[in-house]
Amino acid sequence: MKRSLAALPALILLALDLASCSKGLGYGVVLWAPQGSPLAAGEVVGVARKAQEQGKLAVRSRQLKGLAELEAWRLALYPARSQAEAEAQRYQPYKDLFAYSLRDGLPLREQPNQEARRVYKLRQGELVKVLERGQAKVLIATYEDYWYRVLTEEGSEGWCFGYFLPVFPSAGDPQAEAARLMAQDPLLDALVSTAWRPEYFREMADSGRIDLERFRPEIGFFIDAAKKQALLVLPDFHQSWDYREISSVGPNRYLIAGPELRVTMSSRDRLVLTYFRKEQQASQVFINFTGDLEQAIKAEGERRQARFKEFFDRGPVMSSSGYGRIRLQTGSRFSWEGFGRLGDQVFLRQVQGGGTLDFPYYLSGGLSGRYDGVVTFRFNEYKPGEGTSFLYKFDEAGVRFEYLALRYIQGDEAVGVSPSALVIYFSFGKS
Repeated sequence: MKRSLAALPALILLALDLASCSKGLGYGVVLWAPQGSPLAAGEVVGVARKAQEQGKLAVRSRQLKGLAELEAWRLALYPARSQAEAEAQRYQPYKDLFAYSLRDGLPLREQPNQEARRVYKLRQGELVKVLERGQAKVLIATYEDYWYRVLTEEGSEGWCFGYFLPVFPSAGDPQAEAARLMAQDPLLDALVSTAWRPEYFREMADSGRIDLERFRPEIGFFIDAAKKQALLVLPDFHQSWDYREISSVGPNRYLIAGPELRVTMSSRDRLVLTYFRKEQQASQVFINFTGDLEQAIKAEGERRQARFKEFFDRGPVMSSSGYGRIRLQTGSRFSWEGFGRLGDQVFLRQVQGGGTLDFPYYLSGGLSGRYDGVVTFRFNEYKPGEGTSFLYKFDEAGVRFEYLALRYIQGDEAVGVSPSALVIYFSFGKS
């Protein structure tokens, strides 16, 4: 959105054509004062006339002796002083705010909307003046930030999504301040200082479905700059690397332990980690997870305890004529006696009968009306994460279990059941 004399309000255009008018051409608010000028951003000035040089205006203020010439794009023009003063008051929070682009080709748009027409593309490192900020943060893909209305040094104006546009205050030399900030390499600082979590952490937190095997505080990618050590912990993988230095090998790309451990920073809050796993190259997305990790884990634990309590309150003993007796104990524990041929039919290996009752899975839409939930028996002999699961449905006297084979579990959902699935009925009792 190029600012030019042709883009000025109709009243200002009329005034400019009447250059001989002794009352001047209206008023302006200085948006971006030239470096070293006695004028200041946010100041109201009188517009006396067009300057001899095309695209410039002659202005007057109390800070000037005589007139000064300014590019027209540096001003917001109004026919009445009261209008200019109202704009100057609105502009106060932004008068010292600047920003620079982290990406080459970062678009400016006509409106604060990613579908709006693009009016300009910023160069990487290009300085802009912040004129306005959107009222609330918005989410675009996986990125969350404000929209900013900005002005370039070429006089182009538009809205820019702020995720790749660091905003900073400067009452002195904004170019020098931007250069200092860029030299600091904020992406490298973020890489070293952030506890990086797998991308699925945010997906789980947003959905409210937490897999406690995969959503734990120790899981993630961490850099200990003091020890010069990088650590990767996944639910099924663990490795550490010692390094001498983290080397920049291109825009947003870093080597930590040579080619064995590489990072591409797509933003301050998102990276792609490339590493070797069993002599095979692997890549995974990590994010700066800002949610309350401990609270999410606590809430999920409470949800599972509530499900266990539904069983326990109906009677701590469940009895079946063909499949024995299950005793429920505190701490979500169980002991199963006389399970008979179930051990060969659905258990993963030979078990003694003790373990933990768990509720890690949810019902898909197609099953939610037919069943009350999914219960998983984790026997002591099972490996972490293993379990034998059943769909269940309560009635007044007991509960019906329907065996849920692994092929009918997708992610954290039960999505179906075999037509020939094993069905067991247990009655509740106190002893």
